Amino acid sequence: MPTLRVPLAWLREHVDVSDVDDVALRLHMSGSEVDRVERTGESWGDKVHVARIVGLEKHPNADKLQLATVDYGRGRTTTVVTGATNLAVGDVVPYAEAGATILDGHTGRPFALKPKPMRGIASEGMVLSAKELGLGDDHEGIMQLARSLTVGALLRDAIGETTIVFEIAPNRPDTLSITGIAREVAALYDLPLREPDAASIGWDLAPEVLTVRIDDAKGCPRFCAAYLEDVGITPSPDWIRRRLTAAGMRPISNVVDITNYVMLELGQPLHAYDATRLRGRTLVARRAAPREHLRTLDGIDRVLRPSDLVIADADRALGLAGVMGGEDSEIRDDTSTVALEAASFEPLGIRRTADAHGLQGSSGSAAARRFGLELSTALPPIALARAVELLREHAGARLVGATDVHPAPRANVTVRLRFRDVERVTGMQVSSEETVGVLRRLGFATADDGEALAVTAPAHRTDIGIPEDIVEEVARIVGYDRIPTSIPNGPLPVHERHPLEQLRERARDVLVGIGLQETISYAPIDPAWLGRLTPDGAAGAPAARSTTLGPEPLRITNPTTVAQSVMRTTLRASLLDTAARNLRHRPGIAIFEIAPVYLPRPADLPDERWTAAICLAGRAEGGSWLERDRDWDVHDIKGVVTALFRGIGARPEVQGRDGAPGLHPGRSRLYADGPLAVLAWGQLDPRVAARWDLPAETFIAEVDLASLLAVARPAAVAPSRFPAAMRDLAVVVEEGRPYGEVEQAIRDAAKGLIGSVSLLDLYRGPQVGEGRKSFAVRLVLRAPDRTLSEADVAKAMKRIEGRLLHQIGAAIR
Repeated sequence: MPTLRVPLAWLREHVDVSDVDDVALRLHMSGSEVDRVERTGESWGDKVHVARIVGLEKHPNADKLQLATVDYGRGRTTTVVTGATNLAVGDVVPYAEAGATILDGHTGRPFALKPKPMRGIASEGMVLSAKELGLGDDHEGIMQLARSLTVGALLRDAIGETTIVFEIAPNRPDTLSITGIAREVAALYDLPLREPDAASIGWDLAPEVLTVRIDDAKGCPRFCAAYLEDVGITPSPDWIRRRLTAAGMRPISNVVDITNYVMLELGQPLHAYDATRLRGRTLVARRAAPREHLRTLDGIDRVLRPSDLVIADADRALGLAGVMGGEDSEIRDDTSTVALEAASFEPLGIRRTADAHGLQGSSGSAAARRFGLELSTALPPIALARAVELLREHAGARLVGATDVHPAPRANVTVRLRFRDVERVTGMQVSSEETVGVLRRLGFATADDGEALAVTAPAHRTDIGIPEDIVEEVARIVGYDRIPTSIPNGPLPVHERHPLEQLRERARDVLVGIGLQETISYAPIDPAWLGRLTPDGAAGAPAARSTTLGPEPLRITNPTTVAQSVMRTTLRASLLDTAARNLRHRPGIAIFEIAPVYLPRPADLPDERWTAAICLAGRAEGGSWLERDRDWDVHDIKGVVTALFRGIGARPEVQGRDGAPGLHPGRSRLYADGPLAVLAWGQLDPRVAARWDLPAETFIAEVDLASLLAVARPAAVAPSRFPAAMRDLAVVVEEGRPYGEVEQAIRDAAKGLIGSVSLLDLYRGPQVGEGRKSFAVRLVLRAPDRTLSEADVAKAMKRIEGRLLHQIGAAIR
């Protein structure tokens, strides 16, 4: 979250504040997150004073040192040896006596000052730089204080500052400024708010002086600019420099400092251009041209994207709009004519541009962190007028004119609030008068129409949109501590997990229970992996289900590496990579992964479908001395799939075609439950296996769990307490007839008497004839309510044999 440092003295310019700790607590409890309260100067103690230089002379034994005579009050003077070159008689500076704790100007570490001789002359104390006081990074010269300060006063009393540090919520950009926090304090304590002084601007800038244009109203809904002449570039006044430093910003020059000062004060970033460097006397907000280049203020040459919004003159881009300015038009020491920009930008576009160019977070600008939030479009003219006022006072600027381009002004949001909504949502009883009073203090306009309160949000509250937003405003100002405490008086609701989550857990339990190990991999993958999943190197035709290799994958616009630049459309690639890595260290592997795949959809968000994938590769390890290690085979992967479907309560039906691309044409199947393809399993195509450095006998399955959700209905069925009858059948069918059709015909004919059906053996040979095969099937017959007689079993077997004969043309051996 963005951080805001609010010096107490600056806050007091806008609202009367007394007890800073109480203010910090009230603000924190009302939703403005206070991170800490800093008290600058506490470490200085009573050993650091305001002093005046009353004498300067060269050190007799060193060319680069001076002897400064320092008056630090009450008739006390001392001699200090210093190498600083920015001192003059009459300067008011900070002086530390021996024993004071200050910071080392090189390392930044605190140390206790001790008197010591320097080139033969004793130095009893030290005049200090801003860095040695912890007030900035400047260590080149001695810090200059205002000459109006009382000599001899303790420095902590003269310039010590209390600062409240806030973490600003992204939905409250209106509080990312001194005025915004002052507005909150005024509302909490019902105090008057003092707005900053601003210049009176006539919006009459002549086009021949400066033309301002918006070519992309979505990216830049408002663009204000002022043209100023006779600008003198000098260091800022001491009070501006101190405030910027206390707020965490580095002073540069009066023009740049004033733009930063106004940004901190009002929350609206501004940008100043050297107007003599604007070609065609034009400022335009537009999209970057393809391959357009820009050297930004950080000295980096950047290639712009067509989606980047830029501020440009008639010929070239001058800066990344709302993110960072360019070197060509920056303010220099000889600048005398300034074009000042205050604009509104679409926050999503700003965030995308900042991310694409590595200028997000701490590496980005303070302006980008603000423009990445939804700032009010009412701010630019207010901030521009305030900056013009300060430039007149502290840079001698003369306003030539200003312009405000605002193609589509937006009305403030109005929300209807019923008074009972406050109690309904929060449980607090707040009178209508108190509700209206709180909203008035926050700057909301209200109108009572008899049935509800029409509440119009002020322009700076871009987060308001629904009645609950208004309720929150009332509750946080009234105080969340007024929410009544009550004990629940009814049964606590039972937490029910989403059915898909339950299905995933059941699938995970089943696969772990039969001995597989779970893997976890990254969702972004290497696009080259998808080409390695098929023999010819193509990813396969687009498909509607994740049981195939899926459609063209989603590409990540800012990948961390090329190897993680697309979102996977199948788990197969990740699983094969994991298997290949592990088989280098062990003889066999049996693994699975349950994770989402991402299937693109036109003009919509991607379809995120939960999938389970299984891989068996290498050798199956024997479980005891009776079992020898062996190679995995197709029956193993089928057994795993069968166990999975039984465990989750779904039973697939076999489609009469080979499996998905990348599997062995004769040793794979595509399953479906109803019309939906939900499972592909079988042996990996040996050519694909070779691409992954895997054994030819590698077996894989992939299940679309989302498609199974409607049919996965595990039911608790009490086992029959009656004995079972076991029968074996040898069923001869055509070569192309899958076993699943045989099993389904048996189950249909048994009419509820089937306990289980198991495939024992598959035979091909002269005893069944060319083009035919024989399934050896074991049936377990059991009735739920009685012991089956021999006649019952015979009758059931007759029905089964008849169904096999007439439905699928089978013969019984």
